[in-house]
Parts: sequence; structure tokens; C-alpha cells
Amino acid sequence: MTRRVGPPLRFVAHAGAGRGAFVRRWPPLAAALAARGMAHLVDVTSRPGEAGELARRAADDGARLVVAVGGDGTLHEVVNGLLAAGRSLAGGPCVGLIPAGRGSDYARGVGLPTDPGALVERLAAALEGDPSAVHPVDVGRVSYRPTHWVAGRPVDAAAGESARRWFVNAAGTGISPFIAQRVARFPARLGSYLYTVAGIVTIIDWRDRLVELGWDDGSRDEVRVESVEVALGPYEGGGMWVAPEADPTDGLFDIVVVGAMSRLKTLTLSWRIRTGDHLRSPVVWTRRTRSLTIRALDDAGPIYLQADGELLGRDPFRFEIVSSALRFVW
Repeated sequence: MTRRVGPPLRFVAHAGAGRGAFVRRWPPLAAALAARGMAHLVDVTSRPGEAGELARRAADDGARLVVAVGGDGTLHEVVNGLLAAGRSLAGGPCVGLIPAGRGSDYARGVGLPTDPGALVERLAAALEGDPSAVHPVDVGRVSYRPTHWVAGRPVDAAAGESARRWFVNAAGTGISPFIAQRVARFPARLGSYLYTVAGIVTIIDWRDRLVELGWDDGSRDEVRVESVEVALGPYEGGGMWVAPEADPTDGLFDIVVVGAMSRLKTLTLSWRIRTGDHLRSPVVWTRRTRSLTIRALDDAGPIYLQADGELLGRDPFRFEIVSSALRFVW
């Protein structure tokens, strides 16, 4: 079979991300690309999960830069598509992002420009070999027990089955996956209030979980938690400053553990997260690590996982950092 060769620049766009932000954002970007004379192809997804397939195809076609157009979920799919089947990106395409999603937390964390002209200039610099435009960034790898979400309710796979996934910004267990599943079901017209409303509704019927945390030095902690966040980037949940010191280039996860508390205190703390003030709370503690295992210890219910806002599966979880796995453009 003859391998198809396409232009070095390929966009993978999720048309439905960010309440149709692609339709609004693409014309000025296309104009900037044309003004720069940059040949490119745009692949638009037609179904969930297709962004990963399109990214793999772009890499196979010889693309040197694959750009996700959407939010954190679109970037998540693109990265998983490029890293599938053990593919190494050491000599593969760079990855870019045009933020056009509800959250766009990764873009916020790395300081991506929002101006179309500035974004195109960074892409052009990367293709021209400017080392200041390309940054080696870490990704997280997590194993878990697969779960299918039907009408917002989890249906677990058989015991013993496992799956593996990569994430670029943050993963969380405890309350955050239940917030994520409500975000997916709530109307997008809520806009910037979407995550706040979903969080408040979830807190009302949440029960804290007793979990075991296993660290890279072999130590273990048993703690009752509201949530455990495994962060590569500082922002999560639509602008929440969950892990202010997180750096996607330092080779470490920033773990943020939120302990058990009353519903009223949970509501209060959720507002403090927007400014990073939650880290001053006595029920919140942080730790840096290269790996982490998490499993539930009580019968309050299973714990589930979200990664980059995407619902995945249930415990036990094993997180490992893969240093400098991607070459990212910003």
C-alpha cells in the first residue's frame, strides 16, 4: 500500500466543542494561515473518539505538527491517538492546541495566546525549527478498570479487566468524576457557570471515600477523602486553580488531596479553589511524586476516574509520569 503524504501541518477539530466555538474561531485562524502561506489540512470529527483516529492518520501521513482544535477533551483524544500502540513521539509530530472548548485548562496553564495571529505565528515558528516554540512536556499514564457510562450511570467491566490511558493536564478521583459526568449532561448554555452548577448539585449527595494512597517511595497512607487530583497542569474544571505549583515540564505529578468535610465546608472550599486559597485549608495537603496508586477501602461505593475531563473507569488506579513524552507548541 502506498503511503499518503500530506502537508506538514494538520488540524484535528471537534466541531461541537465549546458550544460550537470551532465555527466562530476558525475563520480568523484560516485567514491568518492564508496570510502566512501555510499549507494545511483540517479534519473535523463526526463522532466521539474520532479525534484520536484522525491524529494517528495525520502522523502516518507524515504531518510534522498535529494541532487539536477544541478543549481539553479534544487534546486528550489527539494525544492518546498519537501515543497509541506504544508509538514514541521522540521523532514524531509536535502537538499544538487551538483552545476552543468549555474548559481549555491546559491552554490556560501553559499560557497559550488567544489571538489567532499570535497562535499561527507560534505554529509557523515550530514548523520553521525555532526551538523556543517547542517544549518537551510530560504526560500521565493511568491504568484502571474500564467503565461505560450510560445515562450518567457507571456500568463496570468484569473484575480483572484493565485498560490504560494517557492524560496531559490532570486526572482525578473521588467527587470530580461525578462532577464531570454532570458537566457532560448539563446544557452548554450555562457557559462559564457549567462547572460550578455541576459541582454544587454533586456535592449535595456526595459521600466521602476511604482510600489507600501508595507513593513512589513505597509508603502508604489511608485517608478519607473528598477528592484526589493528579495534576500536570495548574488549572482544572474550567479555571479552578487546583494545583498552583504544577509544572508540566518538571517530571513530577502534583497530588492535591482534599480530605473529608461537611457539605457546607465543601461548598465554601470550592469557591476558594478559583484563587488557589484552598491550599491553606487544614483538610487539603499536597505531595509531589512520579507514581501513585489509589484503591478504595470502604463500602461507601466505588471510586471512579476522570482524566482531562473524560470519564474513564473505576479503581484500582496506577498513575505513572512519562517525562518529556510530547513536544508541545506554545
